[in-house]
Amino acid sequence: MEHVELTTENIIDENVEKLAELFPEVVTEVREPDGTLRHTIDVEALKVRVGDVAEGQRERYQFTWPGKREAKQEAYRRIDKCLRPCPEESVNWDTTQNLYIEGDNLDALKLLRNTYAGKVKMIYIDPPYNTGRDFIYDDDFARSKADYDAESGDYDEEGGRLVANLESNGRFHSDWCSMMYPRLLLARDLLSEDGVIFISIDDYEQHNLKRLCDEVFGSSNFVAELVTVMNLKGNNDQFGFSGTHEYTLVYIKNALSVDDLNGISLSAEDIASYEFEDESGKYKIGATLMRTGEAGSREKRPKGFYPIFVASDYGSFDTIRHSESDIEVYPRTKDGVDMSWRRSPDNLHETRNEFVIKRGANGVSFYKKQRLDDDLVRGKKPKSLFYKAEYSSGNGTAAMKALFGGRVFDNPKPIALIEDLIKVGSSPASVILDFFSGSATTAHAVMQLNAEDGGNRKFIMVQLPEVCDEKSEAAKAGYKNICEIGKERIRRAGKKIADEIAEENKQPKLGKEPKKVPDIGFRVLKIDSSNFEDVSAEPAEYTQQTLAGLADNLKPGRKAEDLLFQVMPQFQIPLSAKIEKRNVNGSTVFSVDDGRLVACFDRNVATETIVAMAKSQPDYAVMRDASFTGDDAVSNFGELFKTYSSATITRVV
Repeated sequence: MEHVELTTENIIDENVEKLAELFPEVVTEVREPDGTLRHTIDVEALKVRVGDVAEGQRERYQFTWPGKREAKQEAYRRIDKCLRPCPEESVNWDTTQNLYIEGDNLDALKLLRNTYAGKVKMIYIDPPYNTGRDFIYDDDFARSKADYDAESGDYDEEGGRLVANLESNGRFHSDWCSMMYPRLLLARDLLSEDGVIFISIDDYEQHNLKRLCDEVFGSSNFVAELVTVMNLKGNNDQFGFSGTHEYTLVYIKNALSVDDLNGISLSAEDIASYEFEDESGKYKIGATLMRTGEAGSREKRPKGFYPIFVASDYGSFDTIRHSESDIEVYPRTKDGVDMSWRRSPDNLHETRNEFVIKRGANGVSFYKKQRLDDDLVRGKKPKSLFYKAEYSSGNGTAAMKALFGGRVFDNPKPIALIEDLIKVGSSPASVILDFFSGSATTAHAVMQLNAEDGGNRKFIMVQLPEVCDEKSEAAKAGYKNICEIGKERIRRAGKKIADEIAEENKQPKLGKEPKKVPDIGFRVLKIDSSNFEDVSAEPAEYTQQTLAGLADNLKPGRKAEDLLFQVMPQFQIPLSAKIEKRNVNGSTVFSVDDGRLVACFDRNVATETIVAMAKSQPDYAVMRDASFTGDDAVSNFGELFKTYSSATITRVV
């Protein structure tokens, strides 16, 4: 009987499998020190397959820093940790689809990867800006000063300095890059093919973040570097210039997977610009029908070069001549260069009422009627200068003060900013991840947006339980760490949203259904060491007393629910899945995700209980070693499932 793998998946092995799919001939076997065989890549065979390679001292373009290799290895290093459920700190535990994960985000990303790889539509993060504070992310690859000096090349062989004494600044940036690199590598795995990541950053590390993202996501998947105005009045404390903005870097997993990103909501000023109206509604003058530039030339698009026939009174046009007096118009620039129309003759004939005719000194032009109704749904294309008055950083602080009655968190992001990013980068049913969640602005924005448009977006928040300074307003208010603030914000924001909807529904609008309260709950999961004791000691290290203690290797204080959440990711069961707890012949049996997984972790489980589990015909079934009284019972577990549900995958933990 196979056992459930308790560590995170081996990403290196996954990469070998992907290469094997492309180039089967480069896969070979090597023998490990313990005698087992393992598949790996024959590098020389791969070189032959891909041709010219950059290696050795050959010059190439690259971005590197002391510690980069260790940082990359850290992304691939397996961990023996788990997510422990905490229903008592959650809201609507049984029904919510939202998650709040407490712990180091590097561990969280590894633990999420097995279940959520390729399923996250949008990621937003607001990482540490590296403005001089010590890092709270104490990764295993952190470099000592001696290590840094040894690798940075600042000394000659006799110990003499080769360059000016700038190692403090270099190490400063290297540590930050090493912190971000493995997290971005794992984040990319979580994104769907059309998934988008937004990253807030300021001047200190903007240049390094751009290069990191170009490497991780690919420069071809760069979308924009938004100049995000956060303080229109400016920060007069800055040297030289009064700072008004930071940056939001935007990358997509695969730019070829989508035509474009979404738009953002129209403001009252935008709506007022739709100054014309016809029988189909309000509109404004949109794009010209003639395509310009090299891509629009007649040579590039010959089928787009054809005549349009305009009535002599300039009141209508068509691709078909209706009268000898019709004026013939070709797509030509004022200099007489042949271009092309944006639409085919048939399409333009069907949609000609959606264009207006304009006469000018250079002849006749045609413009699309940009409909208000369409744009209210689609939104407007956002500008790379990303600004609204609501984006002011003061609005983020004000929102927190309104919820908590005081300043418990410094410089939270404004809700309006995150809402607009969500509109641009996701759909109404998306999974949205923030693994530097801080005060949980992203969770607040998701719930608020769902309340406004009836969406069903789900959030996953991840935050390290960074301890609040004992002199801070947060500590004085009773909050021990940032996670306590974030969780309480979601609770209070959710209640506020529910109360506002209830008040609005007291006076429903004619012909409209009452508004529904969105999912305002969340499951709290806390990262911890594995639920099981480490039993990997050498045989010589075991004593009779040690072996007796291993009869049940479950750590003290761990519950059946803890085991359940450790095994769910192994079967790609969402951590938000519905969980039913049943009593079957005196044993506790869990039915997860509408019966896809059944699990029982009790001791000495009766055969009748296993039969009942098998008859439910789940996709997966899991039990503990301690559930069986002997090897025969373990075999019986597998045989009973073969009898009653042969398709079920059975595992022991």
